[in-house]
Amino acid sequence: MTGPATKTQAFGIQPTALEAQITEWRNLHDRLQTNLDLAQRDYGASTVYWTGTAGDRARNATTTTITEGRKITTALHNALTAGSTGQVEIAGAKSTATAAITLATDNKYSVAEDGTVTAPDAKLSLPADAKSTDITAAQAALDATAKNVYEPPIKAALTQLGQVIESTTVAIENAFHNVGDIKPVAASIAVSLGERSQQVQDILDGKSQVPEGNQEFENFWSGLSDADKDALWEQNPYLGNTDGMPALDRDHYNRLTLDDQVTAAQTARDDAKSIAGANHDRWLKYTGTSAEADKWLQTQPGYTQWKAKMDESRHLEDLNGTKAALEPKTTDPTTGEKIPRMLLGMDDASGDRVKAIIADGNPDTASHVTTYVPGTGSQPSKLVDGDMGRVDTMTREALNAGAPKPVTVVWQGYDAPPEVLNDATQADYARAGAPALNSFQDGLRVTHEGDPSKNTVLGHSYGTTVVGLSAAEGRTLDADNVVLVASPGAGVDSARDLSLTGVPDGEEYKHVFSTRAENDPTPLYENLPGWVPGVDRHGEDPTEPEFGGQVFTSDPGTEGPWYTDGYSGDSHGEYWKQKSASLINMGRIIAGDHRSVVYQ
Repeated sequence: MTGPATKTQAFGIQPTALEAQITEWRNLHDRLQTNLDLAQRDYGASTVYWTGTAGDRARNATTTTITEGRKITTALHNALTAGSTGQVEIAGAKSTATAAITLATDNKYSVAEDGTVTAPDAKLSLPADAKSTDITAAQAALDATAKNVYEPPIKAALTQLGQVIESTTVAIENAFHNVGDIKPVAASIAVSLGERSQQVQDILDGKSQVPEGNQEFENFWSGLSDADKDALWEQNPYLGNTDGMPALDRDHYNRLTLDDQVTAAQTARDDAKSIAGANHDRWLKYTGTSAEADKWLQTQPGYTQWKAKMDESRHLEDLNGTKAALEPKTTDPTTGEKIPRMLLGMDDASGDRVKAIIADGNPDTASHVTTYVPGTGSQPSKLVDGDMGRVDTMTREALNAGAPKPVTVVWQGYDAPPEVLNDATQADYARAGAPALNSFQDGLRVTHEGDPSKNTVLGHSYGTTVVGLSAAEGRTLDADNVVLVASPGAGVDSARDLSLTGVPDGEEYKHVFSTRAENDPTPLYENLPGWVPGVDRHGEDPTEPEFGGQVFTSDPGTEGPWYTDGYSGDSHGEYWKQKSASLINMGRIIAGDHRSVVYQ
């Protein structure tokens, strides 16, 4: 590395990675030092009993060996000193860099790989009716803060980290300069585990990057050894989220990262409870409830340290929810054994909440793959009691409809709106998530084995808005079918506005399916924009004739009281009830038995 470190390197580098090598050098140094001392003592005393030419030659050879051996012990001593010093300096530089980046991202600023900081959209923090002049002024202020407040310390920290890594590498290399044949060992010092290909070593050294593009990544990944793959994961613990990586590898590396993050979060939570003692529950109860409460809490001894540990453990419930959701439930009909679930995505670093992508089998070997996109309020802590049950029912219903080997994936790969009011009325969550969903679907095609699977993307509620936008605004969604359940709007006004891989223009309607329960109020959302300030329009209700898709039947759902005209929130979640019309129809669509679907 000859320049600044990148953001990924700042978070991914492990200062303790040199510990094993330093220990090896130390042990080798001590053993060699002891043996050289013994040789010098024994051959020094040999003049008493071994005289003549033969003795002189033996002593001369031993002297040369000891002299050269001392060079090696000196080199080892210098190398382990450089490594130990480098560990400390890298840890300090890493801490400074990650703290500066985290401070910016926690305040909603985006940080690029080179440390460039971009301000958030000012409109997101202003009233919907804000004047354009106010928006312009606010954006200018945010941009100035990005460039003048957050960016300089981040770039300085990344530069310092790059310099420390470089100086440590050079110091270790210099330690072996005078050791002759041992010098090639110095060239491989940056390799801490196993053998590395030069291509991967260049990535680890910051000289090149992992290929972008799903197919390009798959081509690259398929040629790597296990040691190469492990090394890349050591550098980037979130490597398993990469689209274009086979499902088995995604699951392997994401589980490793999940275990590490659960352990770290649980340790932080335990530390917080230890700091607060009997005050833990009370501090937790009052935190954030009011300005007065927060002011009072700041006066409590130990609260600041407790709060820092609680912040470190803020993802614990979602991480544990993700881990619990990996317990297999679906049984292989041929073997009777439980089919392992697969963790295709685990990200607790890039957003406000944990993102999780879990499949109830291996999509790379499936005949039919359904990607289920949930809506408002979805998060990993609710997986076991919610979305995983829906995943299992869809796979089971697809089997009943004739799909030989279906797999369903719950895709919580975006920051879903936390609440219906205010949050779900904004399109920003869907626009931010749509490109990721689009890339995920493309990755499924790239890594699939054998004949292409029949792929369906099914969204529920706000998830339909994400699905729609993943096939719009210049993107083409790699899916055979799109299913929109209880949609407040799919981000577009017509099925023709959706682009699906391999579907000719004008025939989109044949591949776009939608439904709504009679008592579900969500599709009425399209009536709100224009009447309620600050409410974004999510597009036409896809069950309306104007949209132009295929509308299939659902049961009415639980009826609400008379003063709601029969609408109920319960009906919004009942589409996956056993033997319901909606679930049976979904199974048939997924399996490709479209003729048996009951349409309105």
